[in-house]
Amino acid sequence: MVQTGSSPPDPRKAPFDVRTRPPGTGLSRCLLLVLLAVVAATGCRAPGALEDAGAARPVRAHPSPQPLWPDAAAGPAPARPAAVEQQKPAPLPGLALDALTGTDARTPLAADPALGPPERTALAAGCAHCAVRPAQYRDLDGDGRPELLTAVLFDAGPDSPRAVLHVYALRGREVLPVLAVPAAPDFTAETVGADLVVHEPTGPFAETSSTYRWNTDRMVLVDRRIKVLGPGADVSGCLLADACGPLVVLAPTPAPTPVPSAGPAPAAGRTAVPPQDGPARATPVPDGPARDTARPAPTRTR
Repeated sequence: MVQTGSSPPDPRKAPFDVRTRPPGTGLSRCLLLVLLAVVAATGCRAPGALEDAGAARPVRAHPSPQPLWPDAAAGPAPARPAAVEQQKPAPLPGLALDALTGTDARTPLAADPALGPPERTALAAGCAHCAVRPAQYRDLDGDGRPELLTAVLFDAGPDSPRAVLHVYALRGREVLPVLAVPAAPDFTAETVGADLVVHEPTGPFAETSSTYRWNTDRMVLVDRRIKVLGPGADVSGCLLADACGPLVVLAPTPAPTPVPSAGPAPAAGRTAVPPQDGPARATPVPDGPARDTARPAPTRTR
């Protein structure tokens, strides 16, 4: 027999009630809606994609050299001085040592025949302003054995004290004089790795730095620089007649003068640049980024 109409409810099945839904169903739907909103806000941007960061800074071209007299004939380059062959350092006569470390500075100085009368007088403490600086020991030739460094201060004339820096090396048991260089009495010295750097004040606002390095059998001059420490308006040309080498100028930068700007106020987070009257002044640009090399720390010797 076929029945028409709706079938009676099955008593074995419980009626559907929204109050019997699992408690996490609503939370899951909320999280899904939040996720869809985030995706819509970001525009489905892939990692590493480009984005607009605003207007770019204006690019200024670096100024190029403009010769003042391009038709003027350039003078010939100065001829290099002829190489002078130096004799190898001769051992100090009558002096044999097992090591220089711990040796008094007066020991090699007294045996050095190259010392002049003023230094001999200083060794004998025969002048008021004479002195012998204590020995310092630094490995300058890389053989693992330190050399002996000292200096003799003496009066070279009325109100003109001088100093001579000496370096001695050991070969076998023989002591060799490998450097003797005059210096100002208030000089300072330091070792940078195997280099010996001597600093001398050469004017009220200038300092000369000379670098000596081991070359086969002695210390030789490899670099000399003049550094201006203050206003250099009265300084022209080389400060030393025999030191016309590379010039390093460190002059204080004048403070900029504020100029009121008639333009609109700058936006938040930006700095207003005052207008300039006339052509823009070139800003010095360093030759390149500073090289970050592992350089030994200077060890000052006084």
